[in-house]
Amino acid sequence: MDNRTKAEGSLTVIMPAYNEETLIENAVREVQEEIFKRLPQSRLIVIDDGSRDNTGVILDELAKEDDRIMVVHQKNGGHGKALITGIERAQSEFIFLIDSDQQIPLTAFASLWEGMAGQDGVFGARVQRHDPAIRLLLTRFIRFFIRWCFGFTIHDANVPCKIIRKDIWEQARSLIPSDTLAPSLFLAIFMRHSGMRVVEKTVPHKMRDSPPLGLRRQWSLFKLTCVGFLQLINLRNKLLNPIV
Repeated sequence: MDNRTKAEGSLTVIMPAYNEETLIENAVREVQEEIFKRLPQSRLIVIDDGSRDNTGVILDELAKEDDRIMVVHQKNGGHGKALITGIERAQSEFIFLIDSDQQIPLTAFASLWEGMAGQDGVFGARVQRHDPAIRLLLTRFIRFFIRWCFGFTIHDANVPCKIIRKDIWEQARSLIPSDTLAPSLFLAIFMRHSGMRVVEKTVPHKMRDSPPLGLRRQWSLFKLTCVGFLQLINLRNKLLNPIV
């Protein structure tokens, strides 16, 4: 357990990115402004998950300017695999999981980092969401599912905004398959189930300037959700019925 009275230690920001050429430079600059200036020894790992636009090219140019930025290019495998790639590359005491779409402004980082004092993790909690109805419904269902299966509540378990100790990933790794769709969610459940010290802090959430989800994308999201819940049930079985 971390008994420090203030947050301190090395930090790596983990940021998956896919087809974000219009946003990715601003997302990286925001990390430099809000995190690097506060923690000069911190690092940023951006995982280009097989982008078909200029995301990778832009990232490579940004990395040339700042040696604290690492870019990992990989074949498209989905957000979950990209996140796992970044986590496993990190060599710091803490990791900060964040998406590249800038829906959660990094002005929230200072409060999250200060909240890490004496904690194992800090989870953001989006109070005023600016997402399509289907995503809001999914978050509510996840909250209900966790409460029903595990007996505790995480307000926003799959929020792409978490700071945790890196060694917790090492503890949880055997429970999280490489094809897990939402490793961040699995980590949150593992930490709460294991009795680790976790706090939730509210974070702002901005609307993304993107077209509404069409029927095809909604159907794809539904299918992924079904797979994700099967993976959650498997995690529940592992946690509640461990093999000795």
